[in-house]
Amino acid sequence: MEDKQKRIRMKTISEPMRAWTEALRREVESWPGVTVKSAFGMLMVYRKGVVFAALPRTRALYEDDAVLLKFNRETPALTKRIAAQPRFVPGTMEQRHQNKRKGGEGRRWRIFLMRADADIHIAIEWLAEAHRLAAAKPG
Repeated sequence: MEDKQKRIRMKTISEPMRAWTEALRREVESWPGVTVKSAFGMLMVYRKGVVFAALPRTRALYEDDAVLLKFNRETPALTKRIAAQPRFVPGTMEQRHQNKRKGGEGRRWRIFLMRADADIHIAIEWLAEAHRLAAAKPG
């Protein structure tokens, strides 16, 4: 019998995370080229068709109260900045989900933990970075 890939169990988010998601959604919707679509209990955020974030609406992956950020091109300098930010979970989604193929989309996704209202400002800065990189071709 073939081993089936184990699905990641989605978590229910907290009431504060619902409020933070709404605040973040209102902010990013005002940015150039941004569209927001609902999928899998999350709000997927795109810049001209390129996804750069997933905001938990009712469900979250990996952590209860976390924003997923996709950095289209992660330079060594950006990797160092991410590592220095305590709100990021170490590693990428690919590294957290062991059954995922290496080199897939998971290598670009980072998990940013939301713990307090003040984290909204930091999250917006990182969302802006992911938004900026969504305009560039991956490399």
